[in-house]
Amino acid sequence: MNSVRIIWELSTYYNSTERMKSLLTKISNLIIKRCRAKINKDDMLGNNVEKCMQDLDECIECCRNWKDICTKSQYMIKNHSSKKGYNVSEDEIFAENEAFIQRCKDLKEICEG
Repeated sequence: MNSVRIIWELSTYYNSTERMKSLLTKISNLIIKRCRAKINKDDMLGNNVEKCMQDLDECIECCRNWKDICTKSQYMIKNHSSKKGYNVSEDEIFAENEAFIQRCKDLKEICEG
């Protein structure tokens, strides 16, 4: 997130709210992609259900931590940046993140069954 702050401060291309929103959404999607790669469907279907449940918990925690870190950093950018006009809506960035968390919770229920 420090890199994102530097990009906001110095970049001539990413100097708009829409481009920053796009950048943060891409970062969020990459986190989701890495989490998805960690979840093994064979483990879920019986090979190692406990490991799958642990992986799902880690994915949920990772996505929640990303949201917390991003929210705090955005607050700092809005309130302490020398450049004004930063106004990225968290709802737009974290919609897919929240949906992924819910899917992980649903998969965890399947594992518990």
